[in-house]
Amino acid sequence: MNNNPKRSEISMPMIRTLLSSLMSKGIDADQFLSAIDISHQVVDGTENRIDISLYDRAQEKAVEMLEDPALGLHMGEQTNPSMLGVLGHMLMTAATTGDAFDLFFKYHSLISDSEPSVLEVEGEYAVLTYHYPNSTDLCNRIRAEFGLVQIANIAKNVVSTDMEVIEVRFEHKEPEYMEEYRRIFNAPIRFGCDKTQVIFSAKLLEQKLLHSDESILALLTEEADRQLLSLSQEGSIADKVESLLLAHIQQGKPSINKVAEHFHMNERTLRRKLEAQETTYSELLVQVQQKVACRMLENPAIPIEVVAEKLRFSETSAFYRAFKRWTGFTPAEYREQHTPKKNSTEEK
Repeated sequence: MNNNPKRSEISMPMIRTLLSSLMSKGIDADQFLSAIDISHQVVDGTENRIDISLYDRAQEKAVEMLEDPALGLHMGEQTNPSMLGVLGHMLMTAATTGDAFDLFFKYHSLISDSEPSVLEVEGEYAVLTYHYPNSTDLCNRIRAEFGLVQIANIAKNVVSTDMEVIEVRFEHKEPEYMEEYRRIFNAPIRFGCDKTQVIFSAKLLEQKLLHSDESILALLTEEADRQLLSLSQEGSIADKVESLLLAHIQQGKPSINKVAEHFHMNERTLRRKLEAQETTYSELLVQVQQKVACRMLENPAIPIEVVAEKLRFSETSAFYRAFKRWTGFTPAEYREQHTPKKNSTEEK
């Protein structure tokens, strides 16, 4: 779950997936859209987006109309790559499952501007941590259920075989409809966990995809980049700079001049725009470094030296000093406080 207070937006494929679930149960689409005050014109717009609060209302209304507390699970089951628009077709034409996951995370903002999920390989296991904006208990549960089932279902579509799940973890408490969880996941399921995660064999990431096509993927990538550019021209410049830094921080710290060029302005203009939003490029860079460092330190499988290296610190000692200055803790102290207790995958 992401507790960032920044409001998020989602794209129309998410609403259309919800509509598909309703219509499959005989609910009239016009009746539903009228109840949540969204027009067909908005839903039909390929690049339209709505505030997450409106999506919350849509989910709650759908549960009420369907009388289906397991809505998130059932929505996830109906998902296929084509519902994700250009991104879905990119996943189908990637070379391997691992490449498809990389594309899903890189272009996640085409679906939602919430924090993207994270995939980490820990020995023979691949651990996917699903992030979603914090909301009501009901909406959080629906998002978590939908997210993990959606990922498993899309993986099944791109590799043409079931995703062999080793374990599933949810932050919410165990619901009454456990039989649906068991039917869908066919794996150990844990509730009340620190994170929402699905764990599967890392070997799946190496699997070649049947519909891989480099030339088609290149064309789809051009369109996806065009859509991302269109999105980047909206909203807060500080948010856009932070998103750009998050995407590139592990490849090196881009200079403010390079960032300004990316947004088609000069350095002086970028500084002025950031100052108008009561921040600076240096402050945003530190925020991103701290965010990435904290996330990596929460994974005990990543040595602190590697964290320092990935964040482009010349020496580990320099990273220690910087992290202490940012948080008041050394990297080792932070890791000790934020490392989850051993779980069943470590006991197997």
